[in-house]
Formats: sequence, structure tokens, C-alpha cells
Amino acid sequence: MQGQLEPDILLQDRYRIVKLLGGGGMGQVYLAHDTRLADKPCALKELIPDPHLSAEERRQSAAQFHREAAVLAHLGHPNLPNVSDYFEEGERFYLVMDYVEGETLEQRLIESPDGLPQEDVVGWVVQLCDVLGYLHRQDPPVIFRDMKPANVMVTPGGEVKLIDFGIVRLFDPSKGTDTLKMGTAGYAPPEQYAGRGQTTPRSDVYALGATLHELLTGDDPTEHPFVFPPPRQLKPSVSQALSDVVVRAVNMDPEDRFPSVGEMKQVLQKATQPRRFQLPAVLSKRGTGTKALPSTATAVPALQSRPAQIALGVGRWLLRVLLIIAIALFVTALVLILVGSFALSIVAENAVAAADWGWEYVERGDFVVTEAEVNEGIEEFVEPYALDAADSARVDFRAPDTILVMVELASGEVTLQGRVKERDGKPVLILEKLNDIPLYIVGGIISGGVNRGVDKAWEDSPVELTSVVVRENLLTYKLR
Repeated sequence: MQGQLEPDILLQDRYRIVKLLGGGGMGQVYLAHDTRLADKPCALKELIPDPHLSAEERRQSAAQFHREAAVLAHLGHPNLPNVSDYFEEGERFYLVMDYVEGETLEQRLIESPDGLPQEDVVGWVVQLCDVLGYLHRQDPPVIFRDMKPANVMVTPGGEVKLIDFGIVRLFDPSKGTDTLKMGTAGYAPPEQYAGRGQTTPRSDVYALGATLHELLTGDDPTEHPFVFPPPRQLKPSVSQALSDVVVRAVNMDPEDRFPSVGEMKQVLQKATQPRRFQLPAVLSKRGTGTKALPSTATAVPALQSRPAQIALGVGRWLLRVLLIIAIALFVTALVLILVGSFALSIVAENAVAAADWGWEYVERGDFVVTEAEVNEGIEEFVEPYALDAADSARVDFRAPDTILVMVELASGEVTLQGRVKERDGKPVLILEKLNDIPLYIVGGIISGGVNRGVDKAWEDSPVELTSVVVRENLLTYKLR
């Protein structure tokens, strides 16, 4: 049997070929009808052995195919088509799988050569992490070895399916290298080639990273294998955190990649989750908190509650940072230790960067937040973190740029002094004193963490801060 299978050819006296669906150098995929099951549609994956293999290598290939096909027939996962049968005919190997309607990610890329929407891509790759993790947890692990857009089908409902099991293999820890050189140049990691070491779950991490890179940027890795510019360089709309995920996944050294697709999934989700600073106890209250008022004719959207009003624009930034400062006040002993200041700097950076800055509500113009309004609502923001340690909290605005935060603890009042400024279109906080004692290096370290978080949060900001001025009892800021 040579060349492409023609329609109406019957294999195993059961599977009637309908049409070619696609394929490559190693074989084809056909739509067929199972004549024993009332012509039920199925996908027939054909694997053609390398004609240059020796007789012994061909024997090994046949044995490997039957061994691995038997394993695949026992797998069951929502992102895998069921393998219902396998056989050898005419010196070719066949897998019989569910026929999946939809289009491959390769076809999606043809329609959008500059890359696909980030939200869609992340959703697909999260599903691929799930199914690859399932394969890797088998005993022994199943390594897919040919992850690429052409081998991923997206159903009309948005579910992905791995559709090509032509070169999967079982991971045998006793083997030093793979016998056969298989895979797709550009997507396959260096260790997947003969003599370079055995493929492991980290090999699938690499191929998934290469696939993610192409889906985001449209850059075809087959044109320059092993070369992956950071996605953000090619497409600035890709977030830095997501770009970093890709760069780590495609590292040439397997030890420097994600140790598993499960960890890759966790980091991927964290890198792309909406920026939220969760305050459920606050957001559900209806109090008499702060409101941000425009000092010009610029309109501010109607707000559902006063505590929510406190969180608009730079007003939101102010209160978020005050919360972080409040946490620091509850661990004063930690702040006074240099090592502790580094830890608190990291906490502050992550908290500010992850905060929901409410860009969808921010208007451009001049805005004013009064000291009285902040004090009216600040305790509702501090409450979830105070753990009953604080009796009260308030702020004091002092011209031209100073803000004092005062928290009443059981041991007495603690006061933190800082300055707020504008730099490069973003707000900047400088912590100066704790209970009138200069913070010096400790203040600089913690301030650095806060401001790094601000830089990350404002990367994609639709507005620019042009000025921020502290007057007696007032904070005035302008957004452009």
C-alpha cells in the first residue's frame, strides 16, 4: 500500500476511508466510517515508519507502536479523544480515535498570522497543561513529544483536544537516550534528538512553551529552531509576566524549565489573573466612607457605595498603600530589622502590583480627596487586616507632600510618615519616619518595594499622573 489512501478503501474489513483530514511526513489523518457501528465517524491516524530504518529498527518501531497504542487505549481525559482500536496493515500503523469537530490551532494561526487573543491562548494552554499532566502521571509516564498547534483541535465549545498520538512514548527511567529521532523541528527540545538524552515531562514543557510562544506572537519556530525572542519584544501587548512564563518554558537546559506542567499552569494562571486586591468585608459594606470629587467639570462615574468610591484612580492607590503601611505597623518589630524590611518590601511590591486599580472607572481631570473623607472610610479598609489589634486608624495630610498614618494599638499609637510624589507619570511613595524615628535604609527598601509594585501595576495604565499635591486637609491629583 503506497501513497495516500483513496476514499472507500476498507481497512481491517471495518474502517471505510471517507477523506483526508490532514497530516505530514510521518503519516496522515483520515475521516473514516466504522462499518460495524452503523458508519459512526472516526479519525484514523496513520503512522508511516521511516523508510531508511534498518530491519531491526523497523521491528523495534512496530513493537513500540503496539505497546504504546495499548496504553493509549486505556486513557480517559476530557482533552483526549478516545482511542478505540489500533492495528498494523500494509507496513503502516493505525490508531482509531474519536472524530473531533472543530479546527486546529494551526488553522487559527493561518487566519490570525500575528498571533491570537491572549485570553483565548491562556485558556487553551491551561487545558493543555491539564491533559499533559494527566499523561505524565501515568505509570509509567506518557510523554506526548509532538506538542504543536497542528496537533491541537479546538471544538466549537472552546475545548481543546490533543489529536495526534503518532509519536508518543513511555518514559523508561532505565534508558539514557531515545532510540528514535522523532518530533517537529522548532517545537521539539534539543534532548529529543538521538544521542542528546531521553525525553521526559520537561520535554513536553518545552514544546508547550514553543506552542504558547507561536500562539501569542505568530512567530513560526520551524523557521529558526531553538530561538525564541521574549514574546513581549515581538508583541508589546503581551504582559511581562506571561512573557517570562514562555521564556522559562523554552529554556535549552531542562533543569531550568518548569519541573512540571502543573507548576507551569500555576505560574501561568498567576501571571494572567485579573489584578485584584480582595477586600470582601469592605466591598460588601454600605458605610459613609470616602468620595473622590472632581475639582473641574470632568464627570466621575456614579458609584455603588462610599467605600467603593475611595478606590478610584489615584485615590485607590492611596488607600491600597495605606493598607500595606497599616500591615507594617502591626509588625513594627519586623520593620526595625533589616532582613524583615526586605521581606516586607516583597510583600508590598506584590500587593500593589496585584491590586485592582479600577482603570475602567478612571476619568481624566483634576480630583480632590479630603482628609476627613479618608478618615471616615479608612477603618473599613484596615479592619480585615487589623485582627482586633488596632482600636482606630486615621491619616493626616501635611503640605506640600507629606502623609501621616496613625494607628492606635493596645501598646499605644504608632505613626508612620511618608511623602507622595509624581514621577514619570506614576505616583511614588517615600517612607521617612516611624514614630518620629528616621527609617533611613529600612524606609528605602520598603518604599522601593511599594514603587516597584506601582511600576508593574501602571504598565498598561490608560492614564498618566501629571501632578499630586498634598495641601492642608486635601490631596489633589491630576490625571491625563
